[in-house]
Amino acid sequence: MRYQLQNALHHIHNASSINLLSLVGVAFFTVIFNAFLLNHSFVYQELEFHHTVPPLVAFLSDTVTESKGVVFANQIQKENRILTVDYVSKAESFTRAQTQFGELSRLIQDEFSRGNPFPASLEIYVDSDELKTLEEIAINLEAYNQIEDVSLTEHGKLTALMRQTNRITIASGTIAILLLFFTIYVVVLRTVRTQREEIQLMHLIGAERGYISTPFLIQGVFLGCIGTLIGIGCFYILFYIFNDQIGAMDFLPVYQLILIVISGSFIGFLASLLSDFITRNYDSKQ
Repeated sequence: MRYQLQNALHHIHNASSINLLSLVGVAFFTVIFNAFLLNHSFVYQELEFHHTVPPLVAFLSDTVTESKGVVFANQIQKENRILTVDYVSKAESFTRAQTQFGELSRLIQDEFSRGNPFPASLEIYVDSDELKTLEEIAINLEAYNQIEDVSLTEHGKLTALMRQTNRITIASGTIAILLLFFTIYVVVLRTVRTQREEIQLMHLIGAERGYISTPFLIQGVFLGCIGTLIGIGCFYILFYIFNDQIGAMDFLPVYQLILIVISGSFIGFLASLLSDFITRNYDSKQ
């Protein structure tokens, strides 16, 4: 195993320029993917924070009494695509405002001659998290005379945004994996071909194929592992520099960073394995 490590370091040193470029490429792809992954993590955390909030809230007119409001909530619940409707009275709205805003809610109340300025509302849960569907339901609800306004809450907006973020993150991850694989594949393939005479000589003296291939596999793992580590390091530096502009956002969790490094190493292994396999088949046909 010592020889394989020394030989792998020898290959890396001999092709230092192209290996350096490949490390830069792998690091760059890692930085881009981490940016999308950080955005995904932020949206997911925000969605978890708002998971108890209904996607739609309909504010009722002050002319709707509590008894009529309950009856109207039962009527709305029978509408298409609506699962549950919870009636929130004016008194309950004020109690919630006191808990959420504290003294500010009392100041608002004082401005309205010590009355209760907070409207009764309907908290509406639906069977879809598509933004277009939520907007259509909101427009239909606004047609009722009892409803003053319908608001799409943070949960509704974030759920729709989460679906888009999932698609973008998966797409960016797939592209990053393909580019990383291709970069390492090209580098290792070139290294294998530049060492072809040495490989043929070792084959003639009886060296096993696995013994010959191991240094190139180590090279691929090295490029994938070190490249992703450099990318994570660069991304953390950028995150630290622009932290004030980004706002209250946590860095990627440790387990995700470990998975990125392991994935980079595994992709490097597969890329070098493929390059060795192609070279072996090519040599066997000569």
